[in-house]
Formats: sequence, C-alpha cells, structure tokens
Amino acid sequence: MVHPKRENFKMQPVARVRMPEKGVFNCRLPETLSLLPGDNCIVELDYGLDEGCALEIFGFHDEVDAAEKLPSFRVVRKLSLENDARLKENESLADKAKQAFMLSVSTEKTHVKILHMRFSYGRDKLFIRYAAAVPVDLRRFVGQLQRDFKTHVDLWQVGVRDEAALVGCIGPCGRAVCCCSWQQQFPGVNVHMARVQDISLNPITLNGSCGRLKCCLRFEYDQYREVESSLPGHGSVVKLPELENIIAHVVGRDIMNGLLTVRTDDGRFFTVNASEVVTVHNVASSEYKESDDEDVGDEWP
Repeated sequence: MVHPKRENFKMQPVARVRMPEKGVFNCRLPETLSLLPGDNCIVELDYGLDEGCALEIFGFHDEVDAAEKLPSFRVVRKLSLENDARLKENESLADKAKQAFMLSVSTEKTHVKILHMRFSYGRDKLFIRYAAAVPVDLRRFVGQLQRDFKTHVDLWQVGVRDEAALVGCIGPCGRAVCCCSWQQQFPGVNVHMARVQDISLNPITLNGSCGRLKCCLRFEYDQYREVESSLPGHGSVVKLPELENIIAHVVGRDIMNGLLTVRTDDGRFFTVNASEVVTVHNVASSEYKESDDEDVGDEWP
C-alpha cells in the first residue's frame, strides 16, 4: 500500500564523484544531464569548479526532510573536449608552481618529495601533496605561491599508504593496487587477520607495495573467520573414521575448501575433508579478542 503522503515524491539523482586526490563527494545531478559511472565531469564544490570522475549514480525520495540530506555540491556538466584547453593550461601552470615550490623547500634538511600538484578546474585552489621521512611543516612556503598564482593552497603531508594511492603502482597480484584503482578509503588491518586466514607471518608475504600490511587482508577476513571457527586448529588431535579410527594431528588447513592436512604418529600425511574427522582435542589457532579487531598500526608481534 502506497502511503498517501508519498505519492508526489520525486527521485533526486545524486552522483558519487571521486576527485584526483582520491576524495569522494556526493553531488546533486541535474535531471537533464545523462551521466554514467566512469564519466569525467565538472562539479561545483565549496571552493569552486573542479573536475572529477563519477563512481556511482543513485537517488532518494524528495521527502520533507530531504533538504538536510541533499548534498550542497552539484554536477555542472560532463567534461567535454572543449575543456581540454583549460586543463592543459592548468597543467602547465601547475608545473611552474611545482618548480617554484621545490626551489623553496630545497633548503629543508629533510628530503621532501612532491607527489601531487594540480590546480582545480577554476584555479581557485592549488592542491599539493608531499612525502617526507619525518614530519615537516611546509606551510611557511605557501604564502609566496598564493600571491604569485592568486589561489588558495591546500597542502598536506601524506603517509606511505596515501603515497601509493597517489603515485600508483603494481601489487604482488600483478594488478594495479586497490588504493589507486577503486578503493575509496583505507580499512583497518592487523596481523590477526593473517593468522585467521592461515597466511605465513612473513613481511615479504604480508606487506604491500607501500611497505605496510596489504589492504586485501581485510577483504575476506569476515568469511575466513566464520568458516575457520568451525574447523579444528593447528595441532588439534583428530580421529579418522575412514582410516580405521587412526589418531592424527592437524598440520595444515585449506579453510575455504574445508580440507585438513593431518599427520599420523607413524609419519604419514593425509588430506581429508573436515566433516569426515572427529575432533578429540581442539587447539584453537586464533582466539578472537576485541583488541585484535582494531587497526594496531600494522605492527608485527
């Protein structure tokens, strides 16, 4: 049954737009504009016009309290070929600003690496992202840039994860790292997630291109944790009814396939289905703790 007060509600289209700095904003979408995920567009933000890429198009009903939910930002138009000249001018101007900024910070004792510098589409803001081995404040250098280029400078020192997202690189899987291709934010990751998934606690295996724990350890953690809780842990004593009730110890597990690798007292190894064994003594391989579910700063035990 349709509520009588909702018969005249309108669906307001909204686009989720990702900016070059990886930030994501919700922007109102004009009903006359046909925008698809993956399209580049010009958006109006609090600092002026800028370019972005549409990630998702969705909508919600224009209810009484919709004014509080509707984003104040809006999509102006698609990015067309006519905008290329403006973008090239912005790129050329950003190169000049980068050279001037690098000359200014060259006096710093700590090496500063400029990762990302660009003007917004309307040149109302100059975005600068840099990395350094230690925290360093470069705000004293932005005044001259603001005066020379008549813009506002948005300056941030980023960490190694953000550096990988901005610069882009190839992960151990052979594909572009998730943080620079589709991932919108960094999930909390810790070593406990690797233990639950029976991954070797080796930094070479667990660390991504940025040198920190791989973000993908979080992606399947919940599924592994659910299945793993029903399997005997490493070192557990089990009985094998299919093999004349031989007693064996669990030495390996294929969690998602529900398989166990067991070793008998006489040194033989068998791979059996977990549903076909009887657990005599279970040794929990990963007791869940509330503190383990938090991001502990990628620290190793």
